[in-house]
Amino acid sequence: MIKKIADRLFRWYCHPDYYPDIQGDLEELYHDKKEESPRSAQYFYLIEVLRLCRPALIRPLFKNSLFNSTGMFKNYFKISFRNLVKQKVFSAINIVGLAIGLSAFLLINQYVAFEKSYDKFFSDLDRLYRLTTDQVLDGVIGTRDAMSFAPSGQALVERMPEFVNSTVTYQFVELIIRKNDRSLTEKRVIAADSNYLEMFDYKVIAGGDPSEMLKGPKSIVLTESRAKAYFGDENPIGQTLKILSGFDEGFKVTGVIEDMHENTHYKFDVLLSIYSLQDRLERDGWGGFNYYTYLKLAPNADIDQVLTKMPKMYEVAGWEESDTNLEFNLQPVEDIHLYSDYTYEPEVHGSVETVVFLNVISILIIIIAWVNYINLSTAKAIDRAREVGVRKAIGAYKTQLIVQFLFESFLLNILAAFLAIGMAEIVYPGFNQLVGKDVIDNVWMNETFLIKVFSFAFVGSIVSGLYPAFVLSNFQAVTVLKGKFRNSVKGTLLRKALVIVQFTVSLMLLAGTFIINQQVNYMQSADKGIDMDYVVGLSRPRYTDNNREEMIEKYRQFKESLLNHHAIENVGFTNSLPGGELSDIGSTTGEVQVVGKTNILEGTTYMQWCDERYLDAVGIRLVAGRTFDADMATDTSAIIVNQAFLKRLGVKDFESMLNEKIQFGESEDGHSYRLIGIMQDYNRTSLKNKVEPTSTFFNEYSNRVVVKFSPSNYQDGLKHLESTYQSFFPNTPLSYSFLDERFKILFQEDQQFGKVIATFSVLAIVVASLGLFGLSAFMAINRAKEVGIRKVLGATIPQILAIFYKEFVVLIGFSAMIGIPLVYYTMNNWLDNYAYRVDFPWMFVGVAILLVIASALFTVGYQTIRVAVKNPSETLRYE
Repeated sequence: MIKKIADRLFRWYCHPDYYPDIQGDLEELYHDKKEESPRSAQYFYLIEVLRLCRPALIRPLFKNSLFNSTGMFKNYFKISFRNLVKQKVFSAINIVGLAIGLSAFLLINQYVAFEKSYDKFFSDLDRLYRLTTDQVLDGVIGTRDAMSFAPSGQALVERMPEFVNSTVTYQFVELIIRKNDRSLTEKRVIAADSNYLEMFDYKVIAGGDPSEMLKGPKSIVLTESRAKAYFGDENPIGQTLKILSGFDEGFKVTGVIEDMHENTHYKFDVLLSIYSLQDRLERDGWGGFNYYTYLKLAPNADIDQVLTKMPKMYEVAGWEESDTNLEFNLQPVEDIHLYSDYTYEPEVHGSVETVVFLNVISILIIIIAWVNYINLSTAKAIDRAREVGVRKAIGAYKTQLIVQFLFESFLLNILAAFLAIGMAEIVYPGFNQLVGKDVIDNVWMNETFLIKVFSFAFVGSIVSGLYPAFVLSNFQAVTVLKGKFRNSVKGTLLRKALVIVQFTVSLMLLAGTFIINQQVNYMQSADKGIDMDYVVGLSRPRYTDNNREEMIEKYRQFKESLLNHHAIENVGFTNSLPGGELSDIGSTTGEVQVVGKTNILEGTTYMQWCDERYLDAVGIRLVAGRTFDADMATDTSAIIVNQAFLKRLGVKDFESMLNEKIQFGESEDGHSYRLIGIMQDYNRTSLKNKVEPTSTFFNEYSNRVVVKFSPSNYQDGLKHLESTYQSFFPNTPLSYSFLDERFKILFQEDQQFGKVIATFSVLAIVVASLGLFGLSAFMAINRAKEVGIRKVLGATIPQILAIFYKEFVVLIGFSAMIGIPLVYYTMNNWLDNYAYRVDFPWMFVGVAILLVIASALFTVGYQTIRVAVKNPSETLRYE
């Protein structure tokens, strides 16, 4: 990779007359070095190419003889290098500032590119769509669900020639797989039909034709890493793995595919044949949309026309039109990660708003770095004015001067580019950890990253160097040589405007960081209506039709054994643990009513099942009624709902609804349940979402267990849980999580976003402060004589500081006038993404302004005091 880049660079700059001979010599040196050390040979080759970049070997860049003179370019290089060395402080400020800005910009750009790359590696991606389900109420789309009915994909293929293929998949929460005496819990398992590996072309490691791998029931396909975990170096094809978790049967390994790409929306490690779920498929049919279905368009199909021609769902399913409010919809696979706002996604997806936000920040950081260069270059115009005057007096053209100053900008940006690469190489592991994804690995081996670095260095040399080049080259020789040159009013105003831009950006980034942190802290500390402290959740082993009674008896004994321990306060069973995603709970979109009390209402109602102890175990409070009672046979047809459920039905007096019948479905023979309790609203998932209308039904042994420990000796309780579980279920590994940790994971994305914003806000302020440091140093030196005269006339150091401070405080004032409305608009819109949010925290905007002021005053004050403390005789003599 490094040698290839070096070859391209050498071919680009080397004169065609010299290239063949020198290239041959370089190749000989490279191969000699390669025999000693292959890796260091590439770096050696790159260094030699850079050393050969000298004026005598550079190809003619322009037809104009003015630019073809290698002697002229040699002269440009010497002068540029001397100026960089002569002005060490200003050169260092510019190079470091540009390097920080460039590395930060490109790292964020790498993350943005990664987020936009999801699923891009699939062939025919532009023809792949996910079939989704929309709930349409009174002509308005309500809930949008990523899932669909199992038969829907094939039914549409048969009806519409625009579809050439379909595949249906089912996602498991987890499965326990055993190889010999070793059992492993697999968290990423899906079942799919035989078309899946044909539509989504993963690389096959072993197993032959991918379209044949899942054709038969009891077939299993593993990713490469999982195949190694179970079989080591053995050939897994044809071998058997036993799947517990409701199957308790052997599955034959029919294929091994590559490990999942990180940048795909639907990840799995184990792939089962969906024909192994035939009973479930027939049972669900058109009665439950619990499947992810994908369709492939014909090559020339137009998606807009396809959507127009899509049949109504009731027509395909064979329902009456009045029986449903559901409609088909199609979603491009390439849009799922960033643009999906659907419920029941297979994983937490990204946010296009976050990507845009970070993109803007990266651009602001690089702009600040370029502004620094422009400010410092134009501020030092007086120092360069005499040089320009002399050059013009001896015959230099304006064009030559522009090229000279652009060459200086180019040299400085190239040095900054190399420093930026070094910085990125050092910080990229921390950056990957910061964003929670491996978006970049070895910087020096990443060709795309290197190309971007030098491309933006070239662009930066033009953007930041063009204005100073034109300003400096416009000086009149007669004026500057007579010593009558002064900085122009326009130039001064431009520098002030650019400083205002820097202050505004710094203010916005600081305020944004504080507001994001405030919202995240609020979500973590807000009362969610449940008690998560010292409560763990786990999955119980599943039973089959053959061992149902035996396993239920084990669950009962397991529960009793836990409750008899002194460190365990409560144990409950449920089908949905708090702290999960929306997809962790069931739902219905059918009609619902309180019989005789409310109108029939359509909409999504979430459904969960639990035993008589669950609500107490997690501290869910009842505002009316009672919880379930295992000794009351009638509670099998009882229901407990939350306040949000009744509010949606328009009920205001909750207690009056107790013992009324709640009916699901419009017909009289629909499912009806007696209301025995009303739960206080609680947040089951992230505070981004409102509390869902939830109905809770009785099930004594659902597939999840919560265990509430005594705070004083919860570790004893954990040990007892582990030993008890092992004694009752020796063939099933125990996997548990604390509920408060589950909630923390829900906020992890927001926390990472806040940390990214905070990190790059600090970098932006550092870059801005570097520029302000250089600008204030130049101003202090230029006004040294003024300071000396003021001291002679009796001015104190605080008075001198006040004079310098006044100018910058005014600029910060203008920045605040611009920045405050922008902060309010952007951050208030960001907060609106959360159902539960803080009021706009104006206090933090004030804190951000104070920090910007403090940073500016400290930087300016340091330089001013250095001049102000000098004896006036020294400063006046110096001038």
